[in-house]
Amino acid sequence: MSTSKEKVIDSAQELFHFKGFQNTSIDDIIKSTGVTKSNLYYHFDSKEELGLLVLEIRIREYEQTIFEHTLADKTISPEKRLKLHYKKIIAYHKNLDFRCGCPFGNLALEMSDINEKFRVRLSEFFNNWQKMIESCIKEGIRKQEFRDDISPKAISSIALSHLEGAIMMTKTHKSISALSLGSKTILKLIRK
Repeated sequence: MSTSKEKVIDSAQELFHFKGFQNTSIDDIIKSTGVTKSNLYYHFDSKEELGLLVLEIRIREYEQTIFEHTLADKTISPEKRLKLHYKKIIAYHKNLDFRCGCPFGNLALEMSDINEKFRVRLSEFFNNWQKMIESCIKEGIRKQEFRDDISPKAISSIALSHLEGAIMMTKTHKSISALSLGSKTILKLIRK
């Protein structure tokens, strides 16, 4: 059985992803959970505090379910890790029926210009993601799976930028093709 705090976190996570942080009111969360306003404020001093906690939870879940089983899994080859990484991201967005987009990309677009705490944490997350891709590419170059005439830093930046842009197109077009075709093309370009 969930505690009222867990109910608030779960509801906020879903509403922030679906409606956006700013478009979700405390009343929306209360209505969704059935907890009282005083109970919500007992656990959280502000909507910002709740939002930052939800962001941390999402980051931790993403690192555990995506990064640890793809980019960071040294038991499989770098090329297979990148393929699996793309496959998991594609499956996630198919499972959402192409709705909502990337929770991190959405929040970055919505909050980076108006809230420094969100911007800084999202910047750290995206930098870490890019470094993980870069590390995988560097290993692929050492193992002669990937070309060595393209900068791993540049390719990792392009790969992450492609992912975020393609997720937006997936949401817009209600089709996985931008994600699928783009990821295959990036792999083809870096393969030796």
